[in-house]
Amino acid sequence: MRSCLGVVSFLLAACATQREQRLSSAEARDRPSDEACEAKGKPSVAGARWACGYWHWDGVRYVWVDGRWQTPPP
Repeated sequence: MRSCLGVVSFLLAACATQREQRLSSAEARDRPSDEACEAKGKPSVAGARWACGYWHWDGVRYVWVDGRWQTPPP
C-alpha cells in the first residue's frame, strides 16, 4: 500500500511539472512575428486571391496556418 502511494505521488508530481514546463515556455507566451505575405505557387483558377497565413493559438502554443488561394464568391 505504501509503495502504491509513492508511485501515485510521483506520477502526479511528474504531470504537474510537465504542465508547468509547457505553459512557461517562451513559445507558448509570445506570439511569433508574421511571415511575409507572399503568394506561393499559381492560382488554381482565374480570379483567385491569396489569403495570407497567420499564427493560431491551439491552447498550448502558437502554430502557423499556411496561406492559400481562395476563389471569389460567384
